[in-house]
Amino acid sequence: HLYCISVCFLLDGYSVSDCGCLRYRWIYAYAEMLVSGERIHLYHRSAGGVRGIHFSSPDTALSFPSSQILVNCDLFPKEFSIVLTLKVSDGAPKVKTEARVSVGLEKSCSEQLQGQLWFNPLKKGLYLCDGTVWNTVLEDRKRLDYVLEHQVLTTSSETHDIELFQVPGMGLMAAMAHRSASGSAVYLWTKTGFQLYQNISTNGALAWRHFSMGNKVRFNKDSQADFSVIYKWSKRRKRFVQFQTLQTHCARDWEAFNIDGHTYLAVANHRQGDKNHTIDSVIYRWNRLSKSFEVHQMLQTSGAYDWEFFTVGPYYFLVVANAFDGVTTSLDSVIYIWVNGNFQVFQKIKTFCATDWEMFQIDSRVFLVVANGHRLHGNGPSQYTINSTIYELDMSAQLFVRFQDIVTYSAVDWEFFSLGQEYFLVVANSFNGESYSLNSILYRWQGYEGFVPVHWLPTIGCSDWEFFSAKGESYLIYSSAKAPLSKVFMLKTY
Repeated sequence: HLYCISVCFLLDGYSVSDCGCLRYRWIYAYAEMLVSGERIHLYHRSAGGVRGIHFSSPDTALSFPSSQILVNCDLFPKEFSIVLTLKVSDGAPKVKTEARVSVGLEKSCSEQLQGQLWFNPLKKGLYLCDGTVWNTVLEDRKRLDYVLEHQVLTTSSETHDIELFQVPGMGLMAAMAHRSASGSAVYLWTKTGFQLYQNISTNGALAWRHFSMGNKVRFNKDSQADFSVIYKWSKRRKRFVQFQTLQTHCARDWEAFNIDGHTYLAVANHRQGDKNHTIDSVIYRWNRLSKSFEVHQMLQTSGAYDWEFFTVGPYYFLVVANAFDGVTTSLDSVIYIWVNGNFQVFQKIKTFCATDWEMFQIDSRVFLVVANGHRLHGNGPSQYTINSTIYELDMSAQLFVRFQDIVTYSAVDWEFFSLGQEYFLVVANSFNGESYSLNSILYRWQGYEGFVPVHWLPTIGCSDWEFFSAKGESYLIYSSAKAPLSKVFMLKTY
């Protein structure tokens, strides 16, 4: 059936709507979600004979610039309504139809969701799924102006990785993988920035990965030892407590994902002993009966450094960053596709000490960017100033093809984020062969030109970047693998 959709805003008793629809069908929607620890409610509202959806929240972060059709209003307040009407052609059969508005931070558009609306409170936007991509109905149009240092965190030691996540009833948290034997810290975001909340016993921690199953919050710790630990959030104690230990081999990364209602974990085993880098990395699956993760599939990797899971339409992908096989860093990193309950090779891409993959989408275009660490073969010299590469999925060829090369300096991480309708990548440059004090660079998407550098951020042995939003503001945080500090930057917009 063919439908058209119009949007009506109700604000202080004033409404603007499209009155051209021939027949109206009621939209049922009710949801609630967490933003910065506060509840957002969606519920039905009637005004002047028009029925719609009403948003309310005590959090002022929900306020955002209004459409120009509301000439006397600069900002939507903490409470506003969106009335959605469906127009049905006269020839359409009389069948019961229902449209839904979903609310959340991340959601994939698919044929099953065609015609569904999605409200993203972080982007402060309303989107309509056309079966492939989310089309913007209404969105805050922020533009990046400059970057401001917001907080310097003195940490107990150097930090290899930062993981940001939300805990219901608590808010935004950050887990840091510290190098020392004094443990790794979990921080809680407050009005003044991140404050130490919990210290977890670790020794040589390399990475954290947060994931949820139902209403249960868990996260994984990687370490240089031959085991990794899953911790579970205790609602009673308001602390993370040890849940399950898994055998790993100098694990560098975990990835958590869901396929067909099942939860999986993929571990990147870097090496076994000092020299054996070509070993199996493991995919675990949650067993509901034993209430534990069990081995599902083994995939051979070479000095695995990172896993990245992503979806394109109905297809599930998993890509590994292979870094070193004991002789050379010039290796094939592998993209796998999910087929009949297991991952199979989809494509191999030549990389050079690959340390990170980041998948992102711009409109309907799908990209993968790899962080290349350095070139090394045998006893020859290492080359740290090399290209990292962005690949784009060619839908007709069904392959990722080279899109853009960017010069990096022993890159170890990429982070993609958006502000309004602008898209950005920031790279973690860690070493140029002489110094760890380098600029990590922020790039902005400029269409045909690709990503161009716009901000140079001084860092020391940068190991990770993470983007987050809180109370209507946007931030970046970086960790240092060479100094006991992390820094939070505020992204000032206009």
